[in-house]
Amino acid sequence: MKLSIKNIGKLKEAEVEINGITVIAGENNTGKSTVGKVLWSVFNGFYKIDEKVYNEKVSELKKIVDKLLKENGYDRIKDNFKDFFGIFDRTEEKIAIELLKNDKDYLENEIKSIVNKYKENLEIGDISNFVDEINDTLKILNKEIIKTIVSRVMNKEFHNQINTVFSSEKMDVGKINLEIKGKSIHLKIENNEISDIQNYFLINKETVYIDNPFILDSYDYEDENHQTHLGNNVFSENENGAISEIKVKKKLNNIYKKLNNILNGEILEDKNFNFVYRTNSGDIDLKNLSTGLKTFAIIKMLLQNGTLEENGTIILDEPEIHLHPEWQIKFAELIVLLQKEFGMHILLTTHSPYFLKAIQVYSKKYEISDKCKYYMSELDGEQAILVDKTSKTDDLFYKLAISFENLMNEEELYED
Repeated sequence: MKLSIKNIGKLKEAEVEINGITVIAGENNTGKSTVGKVLWSVFNGFYKIDEKVYNEKVSELKKIVDKLLKENGYDRIKDNFKDFFGIFDRTEEKIAIELLKNDKDYLENEIKSIVNKYKENLEIGDISNFVDEINDTLKILNKEIIKTIVSRVMNKEFHNQINTVFSSEKMDVGKINLEIKGKSIHLKIENNEISDIQNYFLINKETVYIDNPFILDSYDYEDENHQTHLGNNVFSENENGAISEIKVKKKLNNIYKKLNNILNGEILEDKNFNFVYRTNSGDIDLKNLSTGLKTFAIIKMLLQNGTLEENGTIILDEPEIHLHPEWQIKFAELIVLLQKEFGMHILLTTHSPYFLKAIQVYSKKYEISDKCKYYMSELDGEQAILVDKTSKTDDLFYKLAISFENLMNEEELYED
């Protein structure tokens, strides 16, 4: 997987490969998180995109058909009684689906015929204005609908600031290219909207973006961004089938061992439908777990409900931030094992030399070093760029440790 970004958010330019574990290290405010937000937006924007487009068309046609039926005396109250007794009418949806079957301009008598197919006793008058509205809807290209759908996803993630706000050239065009197994998605972004899609393909797996362990406390956010998505997945009631569960447990035996060394209890729902951490000493509400334990709990819950799956993609934004150095090391081992056992594509950002070194060490231990890439984010004026440091990881450690070294040098000035 390759991701190219130009003039998006803080980033002036970035090219990253994600074929195993990709680490982006750097100081705060150097565009590290932008890469994850772009990747999540593209993945989840194009996830089942054909189905999304179809649903948008059906939804719009249903609105038009609903108005048409109301103007022609359709008695919705009677059908509400049918709904009450469990007999679902769904007249508007049936008519909308029928209209979508044919890629054509409809004549007035053809639309009347379709409506009468589902409502035989309805006397239909002049519907010329509805004919134009239906045909105008059917003429809208799928590409235009996709641009709007994905723009919405990206704007919720970037809070309506997709294009760079730091360039001296305010009209700089943003570009995003994602390549997976010979297929590509090419997006052009202007004025915080997708202005062109040159290529695209259907993505069948969503990606998970973890940057906030406090999602276990509350995930009732107003915007449908990656945090809402994470909350929905963490608290999903989906269960693996029995055979899938057995296969997963065998494959993840080492991972569960590592998790259980830290989380030695179970995460489950109590009789009040609250998620709790159950130990021999009793139940603890997940909200009352330490922040560090919450980080591990999220991974465990996503594994248990099947959200994290083979060959899936996960984004971890500074996962070490709430972890003691010892737990940073344990979490790094867990991430490496996830990649090895599940073949996952993992993008993570960090500014911790402990965590970075742990990823390196455990990648060697579990023989996946060849699947790891290392990048440094750094400022270029007010914008940021990514530099490939896979063959020069010492540069990363120097960058992350320089503040501590400066502090040590300053301390020497005050020693007797």
